[in-house]
Amino acid sequence: MKVMVTQNVETDLDITNGARGTIVGVILHPDELTFTKGTSQYTELQCLLLYILVELQRTRVTQLTGLEECVIPVEPRTQTFWVKCEQSNGQQVTKTVKQRQFPMTAAYAFTDYRSQGQTIPYVLVDIATPPTRGLNLFNLYVALSQSSG
Repeated sequence: MKVMVTQNVETDLDITNGARGTIVGVILHPDELTFTKGTSQYTELQCLLLYILVELQRTRVTQLTGLEECVIPVEPRTQTFWVKCEQSNGQQVTKTVKQRQFPMTAAYAFTDYRSQGQTIPYVLVDIATPPTRGLNLFNLYVALSQSSG
C-alpha cells in the first residue's frame, strides 16, 4: 500500500511529514492468535501492530540488518490531548485523551497542499469545482508544478 508520513518522525533521516513510501510488511503483536479455516490461515487483530515495514522513496537511513535497502520499521506514536468538557451538574472538568496510531496515511491520492515540495512522476488533476470551496489558479499551479512529466 502506498503511504505518506504525516508527522516529522526523524528529520535528519528524511522521515518527515510528506515523505512517501510503500508498506512491504507488518509485524504483529506477539499475543495475536492465528486461526486455520480450511486451507487458509487468518488473524483477527486484537492489538495494534508492533510496527510496519515501509520502503521509503527517499531516505538517509543506513541499511538495517535483516531489512532491504530503504526499508524502515515505523512504530505507532502516542499523542496526549486535554479536552475540557462540562458535566451534567454544570461543572467543568478536563479529561486526558491518549491517541496511539501510526504517523502515516494511505497515499494513492492526495491534495495539492500535501504535494507541495515534492516531485511526482505523473499527476492527474481534477479541476472540477470542489464541494466545499472554490478552486483557484494557485491550487491548479501547485498541483501541476509538482509533476516531472
